[in-house]
Amino acid sequence: MTANHAQIVELLGDVDELYVKRLEDTGASLDEIGEALDDLRKEDELGERAQPTSARVAEVRAILEELLDTGDDIAGYDIAGYDIAGYGQL
Repeated sequence: MTANHAQIVELLGDVDELYVKRLEDTGASLDEIGEALDDLRKEDELGERAQPTSARVAEVRAILEELLDTGDDIAGYDIAGYDIAGYGQL
């Protein structure tokens, strides 16, 4: 099921609306967005870039990388080992 605007905002917190819209436009599910966040966190922790499981996850990941590069905080994103709410700990 495609994540809607409200779900993305709830998941990521107070981030630039442009990124929320771009994520919504990908048609990604909340699980796909969570997978992309997990991949980014694992890359930060382990220094290895995971192969995305789909083109959509790769697209979401690229958008999230841009968002993180802006310095905006993503709610719950923590490279120390905890992920967004509902996605647990590595």
